[in-house]
Amino acid sequence: MKRAVVVFVEDNPHLLLQLGCLYTSINYIQSEDTDLVVFGTKEALNKIPSDCIKVQVGIADNPPEFLNYRFINSISCLAGEEATFLDEYDYILRTDADTFLTPAWNSYYPTSYTVGRGGYVNDQKTISNLKQLASKHNLRHQGFHNLGSTHYGNPQTVREVCKIGVFLSEKLLTEEFKEDEGKWPSWYKGVATMYGCEIAVNHLVDNIEVDTQNLDYGSASEDSIYSHSHIHCWHTDNMFSKFHFTAGNYDKLSTENLDINKIKDYCLFIALNSKKLFPLK
Repeated sequence: MKRAVVVFVEDNPHLLLQLGCLYTSINYIQSEDTDLVVFGTKEALNKIPSDCIKVQVGIADNPPEFLNYRFINSISCLAGEEATFLDEYDYILRTDADTFLTPAWNSYYPTSYTVGRGGYVNDQKTISNLKQLASKHNLRHQGFHNLGSTHYGNPQTVREVCKIGVFLSEKLLTEEFKEDEGKWPSWYKGVATMYGCEIAVNHLVDNIEVDTQNLDYGSASEDSIYSHSHIHCWHTDNMFSKFHFTAGNYDKLSTENLDINKIKDYCLFIALNSKKLFPLK
């Protein structure tokens, strides 16, 4: 069995700090079958440890609208020829940098294409627009909504989802939202990649599993790390908060009395240790 955790980073101090947490968590759980594959700009890759698998890519700029929508890079990096080597893996996990793996990852091998949870479909208008967009491009939509940004499954399928997601994101940015960006929490330009990947999964995958317990689980939880494989830092000021971490607000805290079997304490423990074990160059 061979797995890869795949992320994109550019030369942004916050992103690199977050990547350090993911890197440190993978080392901590001693996953023998998991590689950390980092797509990124030359400047970013030069600052991360050599035991990551590094793939240099540029910032997406075609169409020009992508330059003002940096989220596209997290999926466009898997859509190009540079990512074909990922097909050699049994599973890939496409995720964001602000995540952690727990010991539960070491026995997490779902049989279906699996995603985490999302929260971008909040009204009937958005549902209707998504179905219209899919129909316009002759794509199937099975009615599965609010699929998370983390995708776990067969490499070829994950990459094909990303390709369609990039195509649809381009259509959304250059056509649908060209004059009007919409308004959150309804139909909104800011989550174009989520819309695109949702339609792509609905089109390509017959058996979709939304595993809210093992993918994209919240970092402020007191649940056991042995019940949740993958932790995502949602927008919160509660412990553990990526915002407080990147601001340095946790730097003087001690790890001695933490219960690292609990998610929020585990994340803090990993994060504080990442500053020692992830030597940004």
